[in-house]
Amino acid sequence: MPIPIGSYVRIKNQKAIGQVVAIELHKLLIAVGKLHLYLPLQAVEVVEAPLPIQTKGIQAKGIAVRAPYTVADPILDLHGFNKTQALPVVEKFLDHSLLLGHSRLKIIHGQGKGILRSAIRSYLKAHPFVKKVILQSPIYCMNGMTIVEI
Repeated sequence: MPIPIGSYVRIKNQKAIGQVVAIELHKLLIAVGKLHLYLPLQAVEVVEAPLPIQTKGIQAKGIAVRAPYTVADPILDLHGFNKTQALPVVEKFLDHSLLLGHSRLKIIHGQGKGILRSAIRSYLKAHPFVKKVILQSPIYCMNGMTIVEI
């Protein structure tokens, strides 16, 4: 039975559950948290989607506060890449992030002369899945990073 992209799998004889990100010949690329593994088809078994992690309730001066479950934004670091090398990597990063359900991404391109920054921002603005490219924010060093909402 073929295993589709997006399915949840467990490595046989292990407890960890991961999600199938890509399929290449007889190998699967599986994301287990921040770890990505290439495994042969026969090394995994399909499982049901894991239950969401429960949030803890916090009692503060008579007010019940629920701590939300948050996932860190994925980060792509392109230091050392030129624009010819970087654009295919950005495309793959966008694809994988969409498959994993992320809505906000951080791309670190460095400051330098701005050639890579300009190329990446132009590419992202023209990309059909990109909703917003954030260029300036008081929280982040924006000359060296671009934030993307997909």
